[in-house]
Amino acid sequence: MSLEKLIEKGEWLDCYSALLTKRQKECLELYYYENLTLAEIADYFHISRQAVHDAMRHGEEQLLMYEEALHLAEKRRKHKDVIERLRGELPEEIRERVESLLKILSD
Repeated sequence: MSLEKLIEKGEWLDCYSALLTKRQKECLELYYYENLTLAEIADYFHISRQAVHDAMRHGEEQLLMYEEALHLAEKRRKHKDVIERLRGELPEEIRERVESLLKILSD
């Protein structure tokens, strides 16, 4: 899997993890955030590698469905890009005064 796809799926997980089952969420978080292999995740939960694979596949399908319907990750990415462009365009004296507001917007 390419680094771009890995980042994209991690962003989807950030946005929609609360909508997944507990097992899907846990498996995907261990895979994307902790960089564990399917075998390591299976050992952690004392389940088969196939069960981990199935949970992750179904979870990723759900994440894709949510992103296609809601576009939250895409909007969040665009929002962050605009904030960074704005930081670069503002004169230093103005940027210092509004930095706390830009920080709130970027979180």
